Amino acid sequence: MKIHHKLITMKKICIALDTSSSAEKIAAIGYEYGKALNAEVILIHVIYDSSIYVSDFDPAMDYAGFMVKNNAEFTKSIFEQAESFLEAIAKYLGEPDLETKVLEGDAYDEILNFADRWEADLLVLGTHSQSSWEDLLLGNIASKIVKHSKIPLLVVPIKD
Repeated sequence: MKIHHKLITMKKICIALDTSSSAEKIAAIGYEYGKALNAEVILIHVIYDSSIYVSDFDPAMDYAGFMVKNNAEFTKSIFEQAESFLEAIAKYLGEPDLETKVLEGDAYDEILNFADRWEADLLVLGTHSQSSWEDLLLGNIASKIVKHSKIPLLVVPIKD
């Protein structure tokens, strides 16, 4: 029986980051793989749902007072802070022009969907050491991604 090996090339590497203290380590490891493979690299961050950070005030009769304006400004600020965070990581890596993308939604879905749309060849993410109890209650994004990813993964274990 002859076994055929398909050469797998890694041309695009997507690095998913949260804002924990381990983000620099995860980014550096993923970026080193990217440099070694001469691959295109993108840094992504997911904002769970910006609406949970703002008031649920529903203006009556098209009233657009200070709360509506403040909510819109706050939502914009969340995205600006996430973009600044990714830009700071890119500078830390010595690549200030590195492509970055801020996404919004469920982190598990957004990371996998983005990696698929962007046609990533490798997805890099970190996993925090949580207890089984925390995984049960909170879910573990990295575990879900490992179970459902259709592309190769590099999971960086982090102990906070």
